Amino acid sequence: MVRKIILPLSMAFLCSGLALSKPQTRIKLLPDEERYFTVGLLGGICSLQDQVFQELYGKSAPFFGAEMTLRFPIREPHGMDIAAGGRTLTKKGLTSYTKEDLSLRLTDLSLSLRYSYDTGRFAIFLGPGIEYVTYKETYAETFPIDSTNGSHTGLHLTGGAYVHLTSGLSLKGYFKYCRVETDKLGFRINLGGTEWGVGILYRFYF
Repeated sequence: MVRKIILPLSMAFLCSGLALSKPQTRIKLLPDEERYFTVGLLGGICSLQDQVFQELYGKSAPFFGAEMTLRFPIREPHGMDIAAGGRTLTKKGLTSYTKEDLSLRLTDLSLSLRYSYDTGRFAIFLGPGIEYVTYKETYAETFPIDSTNGSHTGLHLTGGAYVHLTSGLSLKGYFKYCRVETDKLGFRINLGGTEWGVGILYRFYF
């Protein structure tokens, strides 16, 4: 009777031990060594770096934008991303002394080359890029001119992470520091700042 009980138990423990000894495979949502293209929408907060802008418009402003990214795998899980995007923000403010209305509009176009580490469940990235900023500042009716506008080019550094929800859908969180200086307004102004944003992206494989 004892042997009849011990033998099945021994076989059960042996089978469970063999199952546990097998190497565990990673749970992945993305296929290996695949090039893919993503498009998505972004939103967040931009902290203005220039002191004059901070006095007139406050230290931060919300923005909305979009991004396209092309990823080339180098050796799993390492890869290289080429990303292009844009964002726009509008902020109202007041002049320092007379407290008259002002309006600032900044539109950015960016191109970056980034290193990425993609496990199939999540990814991180970091890299430099070029920033092209156009600006328009609109003044009150009592001013001798109604607006000032222009554009300038600078550099940025960006980094962040993706969380893959499915094989085609991901969430993104990122930061970007941008420095774009111009003196067209009569004194040196930094049109850049620090972005903190989130986004949702859809992925195409090819």
